[in-house]
Amino acid sequence: MVSKRFQNTAWRSYWSTHIEAWRRSGLTRTKYCRDHRLNKATFDRWLKQLEGAEAAKKAAELLREQRRQRRRRGPSPLCKSKRSIAVQAFWAMHVEALNWSGLCATHYANAHNLSLVSLRRWRDLFDSGEVEIDWRAYLHPSARAKISSGASSAAKQEAAKEDLTDAAKSDPPRDRRSNRRSFTDEEKLAIVLEAEKPGVSVAAVCRSHDIATSMVFRWRVQFGFGEKERAKLAAVAVDDGPTGVVSTPVVLHDLLQPPEGMTVVQLATGRRVFAPKGSDPDAVLQQIRKEEAAR
Repeated sequence: MVSKRFQNTAWRSYWSTHIEAWRRSGLTRTKYCRDHRLNKATFDRWLKQLEGAEAAKKAAELLREQRRQRRRRGPSPLCKSKRSIAVQAFWAMHVEALNWSGLCATHYANAHNLSLVSLRRWRDLFDSGEVEIDWRAYLHPSARAKISSGASSAAKQEAAKEDLTDAAKSDPPRDRRSNRRSFTDEEKLAIVLEAEKPGVSVAAVCRSHDIATSMVFRWRVQFGFGEKERAKLAAVAVDDGPTGVVSTPVVLHDLLQPPEGMTVVQLATGRRVFAPKGSDPDAVLQQIRKEEAAR
């Protein structure tokens, strides 16, 4: 049953004019309706009603033919604005990923939250050659692939040879380890002397010079700061005295000095002890005997 609106002469004239203008414009129905603020669903219903299904097919075929003619003219000039280049690089990356993924456009668009219509439209543009762009050239340096540090030095120095893509290089290959910092002996000694100052933390010195703590300790050993001074021994000769006389033990009185506030007390037994200044030797001897008996 046909709606009364389709039988209205004014409405039929209005939509017939728009449908004829759309055919001559060469635009898609969506684009034409958006430019003229028309409802696309209503436009499609009137198109089907006025021209029928066969006429709609002919119109679609005419539109495809116009697109093919535009493609034969060659690639359209690209916009030079940064925004346009960024958009083209974005879709070129996704179209290439779509081709390599093996997924259909619907599944790929759903997986990456992309517009299916936009993805298909940009794919057609890249496939037809209307838009050509190398999206890798516009990547930020932080997004580019990094060389693995786990490979050996010999593997890093030997680059892959690609005769078709590699440009001629006049400079000899450079060791990738050449970016390491090097220090002269004067600089090493200055850093070690700075760390040897009293009250200075070795870690703080290393942070100020942006070096590892282990380097300072290696440099200390290199310049002899880590070696302990060895005790110097002196030879002592003991005179046995006359023959048949028992020698008394030798006591090195000056080997150990009394602490501050203490004095040396010489006991009758020959022992020397430290006691506060002004102490009675007999009282010190009695105290020592008590302590030894308690043990």
